[in-house]
Amino acid sequence: MPLCKHKPKENKPTLQEKIVSRNTNIIHLTHNDLDAAGCDAVCRIKFGEEIFTIFSSVGRFNWFFSQIGSCSGKGDSLIISDIGYQKGVLESAKKAKAAGWKIYWFDHHKWTDEEKSSVEPYVEKLTVDTSKCATGVVYAEYASGNSSAAEFAKVVCDYDLWKHEDKRSAILGIITAGQKNLELVRDKFIKGVIVDDEINAVYKKINDDKNKCIKKSLNAAKIFEGKYKIAVMPAFGYPSETAAEARKTFSSDIELLVFDNGKFSLRSVPDISHLIAKEFNGGGHPNASGGSFAYGGKERLLLKLFKKVSRADKFVSTAEKY
Repeated sequence: MPLCKHKPKENKPTLQEKIVSRNTNIIHLTHNDLDAAGCDAVCRIKFGEEIFTIFSSVGRFNWFFSQIGSCSGKGDSLIISDIGYQKGVLESAKKAKAAGWKIYWFDHHKWTDEEKSSVEPYVEKLTVDTSKCATGVVYAEYASGNSSAAEFAKVVCDYDLWKHEDKRSAILGIITAGQKNLELVRDKFIKGVIVDDEINAVYKKINDDKNKCIKKSLNAAKIFEGKYKIAVMPAFGYPSETAAEARKTFSSDIELLVFDNGKFSLRSVPDISHLIAKEFNGGGHPNASGGSFAYGGKERLLLKLFKKVSRADKFVSTAEKY
């Protein structure tokens, strides 16, 4: 019997190899949600489709930033959007500037004056505007006057700033909770499409799963009464939608959703989310942020088997300080 021949394993290029061999003079490093898809659509409307885009979680952002800074910039542009200041970014900004990158940073999260002044010497431009979503900030810079960009920026801001006045924003927010759909939504925006039959079909498939996840979270919620009414629960996906439903159900002031690795998503009525998250190696903006409890094996098991959120007491006592 002949032996099976195995195909040789293909070595995929590393991120640095992709950057070095890039055929564009613009890299866009952004978040991995609806707002990021909007930011990337604006950048591509302005600069063309050859942009090298990196969608990143908040936790991975500085690693990506550092990797880019390790490669020669040759005077090319690095656009950063929808991610704010965090520990380590100053060193990455210094490294990237020294390597020849021109950095343009657009954000809508809270920055202190000290954070802004520390980064500004290493970037060509830093724009922080908390009154808009990041798509709105990038739109004002690169696509002001473009009617289709203005329309999708308005829809993205409706979702990202928790206005909930446009039904289309909820559909887009839900389908971009999975990173695999970011490029689909971005490409629709570029074509001037907000929601169409294809988007609705994707939404329909996801919506049933979303409702099941929300129900599981709410059934396991624990309510803490003190300075604030805080709803603490395990997260099974769709943190924004789950938090919104929890607020309606429990009349809570703060909603904490914790994933099984200890990472959490935080929403609050008072403008304190970013302050709380910073104490747990995270950040964000005043009413929606994220961080991590850095769970070990025991905490992961308790959450997975018993839906117990470890370190909830510490979170509550931290929130009570603000």
